[in-house]
Amino acid sequence: MKILELEASLGWGGQEQRSVRLVNNLPQEVKIYWGVSQESEIFRRRYQIRGHFFPVEIRKSYDLKAIFRLARFVQREGIDLISTHSGKDGWVGAVVGKLTGTKVVRTRHLVLPIRSPVSYNWSNRVVAVSRQVAEELKRGGVKPEKIEVIYTGIETDRFKPDRQAREELRRRWGVAPNQVVVGIVAVLREAKRHRDLIEAVAPLRDVKLVIAGEGPQRRNLERLVEEIGIGKRVLFLGEVKRVEKLYPAFDIFALPSWHEALGTSLLEAQSCQLPVVATAVGGIPEAVLDRKTGFLVEPLNPTALREKLKILVKNPNLRTQFGEKGREWVLKNFSIEQMVHRTLSLYNTLYTESKQEW
Repeated sequence: MKILELEASLGWGGQEQRSVRLVNNLPQEVKIYWGVSQESEIFRRRYQIRGHFFPVEIRKSYDLKAIFRLARFVQREGIDLISTHSGKDGWVGAVVGKLTGTKVVRTRHLVLPIRSPVSYNWSNRVVAVSRQVAEELKRGGVKPEKIEVIYTGIETDRFKPDRQAREELRRRWGVAPNQVVVGIVAVLREAKRHRDLIEAVAPLRDVKLVIAGEGPQRRNLERLVEEIGIGKRVLFLGEVKRVEKLYPAFDIFALPSWHEALGTSLLEAQSCQLPVVATAVGGIPEAVLDRKTGFLVEPLNPTALREKLKILVKNPNLRTQFGEKGREWVLKNFSIEQMVHRTLSLYNTLYTESKQEW
C-alpha cells in the first residue's frame, strides 16, 4: 500500500506530531510519501520521519499548480490513498482524489466549526480525533456515514514515570521541599489560557508554576507574572525537545484551554502518572475522567481552577490515586498501538475497495 500524506501546515503542533507519530509506527510494508512545503517543520525534521519527501507548495485551496503536480505524482507513483489534514491540503487532496480516482482520508484535528463540508464529503472517509470533533463535523454538514473516530495515541513506553529525571529537574529548578510543582506544556497561544492558570496559582504560596512552550503570548504572560508579583514562583522554559523527561518533574498537570480537540498533552501527563486539572471543553472530557484521573472545570474561570488545584496541592494521596488511575486509563484507550490498529484497519478497507473497483 502506498500512502501520500499531504500537509499544508508549516508548524509543529499536536496535529503534525500526531501525523508523524502514526506514520512512524505503521507497518514497514506500507510505503509513505510526504507532500509538504520545504519551509515546513515536517520537512526540516524529515531525517527523523519515515517516508519519501515530495516538496510541494499549497498556497490556497484551489491551487491549480499544486493540484496538477500532485495528480501527476499520484499517477506516476501508483499512490493508493491520499491522507489530508488541513484546510488547503484538504481541498487540494480531495480534488486530486477525484481526478485520479484515488481514495482520500481527511483527518479533522480541531473542534472548531468547519466553513464548508464539501471537501470532507468529497473525501472517502473523515477521521475525527474525538467524539466531540465528530459531532462538530456532523453539525457542519459532513455525512455521518463518512466519519470515524480514532483517538490520538501516544507512546506510553516513552511517557512514563521517571524518578531520576524528576529529581534532577526539580533540583535544577530550585524546588523547595514544601513546594508543589504545577506544570503546563502547550503553545503560548490565547486559546490555551495560560493567563487563567497564572491567576489561579498566584495566591497558592506553596506552588511553583512551570510553563513549557513557546508562542505569541510569551511577552504578555511574562508581563502578567511580573505585575502580579509572582516572578520567583513561575518558570518559563520555552520549547522543550524531550518533554517525556519534563512531565515526571511535575506534581500536577493543568490545561485550562477554552477549546481543545482532545488534548494530547493531557494524555502524555496521565501516562506519566500525573493527576490533571483541565477545562471541560471540546474532547477533553473524553481524555480525562472527572474525579478519577483528575478534575474538570468550566473554562475562563481562574477561581474554579484554583479550587481544584488547591485540593490536589493539599492531598498527596489523592494525587497518587488519580495518577495511577490516569496511566491505566491511557494505556487502555490512548496507546499508539490502538491508534495504529484502527487507522490501519480503515486504510485496509479502503485499499480493498479500490482494488475491487478496478
